[in-house]
Amino acid sequence: MGEISYNINIGDRIAFKTILESSSFFYDFEVELALSLLDEAVEKGQEESGYFWIKLIDDEKVVGFANFGPNPCSTHSWELYWLAVHEKVRNKHYGKQLLAEVEKIVADKGGKFLWIETAGRSLYEPTRHFYLNNGYDLVVTLEEFYGPGDAKLIFRKELVSNVSKKTKL
Repeated sequence: MGEISYNINIGDRIAFKTILESSSFFYDFEVELALSLLDEAVEKGQEESGYFWIKLIDDEKVVGFANFGPNPCSTHSWELYWLAVHEKVRNKHYGKQLLAEVEKIVADKGGKFLWIETAGRSLYEPTRHFYLNNGYDLVVTLEEFYGPGDAKLIFRKELVSNVSKKTKL
């Protein structure tokens, strides 16, 4: 298992970009969007920006990260915006470790549901299986959302709250 860190800083920008680019899943504009969310969280702080981050470290290198936050139009829904693990360490179950930590943090902060959006292209088939295998339900499919033949898939999981044990980022 890798080590989870809550200490996010602008120095993580290069590692996060490298991780996103290693997968070949994301368009350039998506990589830039993720990095702009990091910039905002570093500048304003995670609580104020609403963009929470964790990173996973293996052998003293950042190999994965997750970005998530409360939905500002909900009293109890949170969204996972990004979950990425470097291609070179994909089979070490680091995605599962990051997702479990996100779920714990969200539940500890009073979140009831975690929502995840992903693409419908065949490239994303392993991603869809990953979420299904981790207890998420596919609740919405929006055909042709991202482009021709590329639906938006929305997954949801109800979280168990652990109010007695709060996680502070």
